[in-house]
Amino acid sequence: MRRNVFSSKKNKKKLDETSTIVGEETTFTGSLEVHSSIRIDGNIYGELNCSGDVTIGQEGYVEKTVTARNLFLAGKIQGDVKVANKIHIYDTGSLDGKAEMNTIVIDEKGQFNGESVMRNTEAYTTENVVQMEENGK
Repeated sequence: MRRNVFSSKKNKKKLDETSTIVGEETTFTGSLEVHSSIRIDGNIYGELNCSGDVTIGQEGYVEKTVTARNLFLAGKIQGDVKVANKIHIYDTGSLDGKAEMNTIVIDEKGQFNGESVMRNTEAYTTENVVQMEENGK
């Protein structure tokens, strides 16, 4: 079986490129599928499925669901988020809903209200837990 190494590199480059921008004066309602990365400075009401990264600027707003490789949030999301890797909520960002990811970073003043599910984390055992003595002993 032959594997095309060049198409693999091309697909990664495509995911890293921000080919779609939703401007501040734009409102989109419905299901949006993006095969690269996207920046949102306007409003999206519906499902956003992105193969690459989703960046939501300070004025950006998404309501319903977001699926992406990574999420960089300076605006607001009301709904569920499923991210393959990392969610980064900046100090102006707000996420209200369920979030599923491998890693989450929340800057000071960033807001996350809801439920989180961490994937691909090492299962802890009692061997990993430091036991504390009662009454500070």
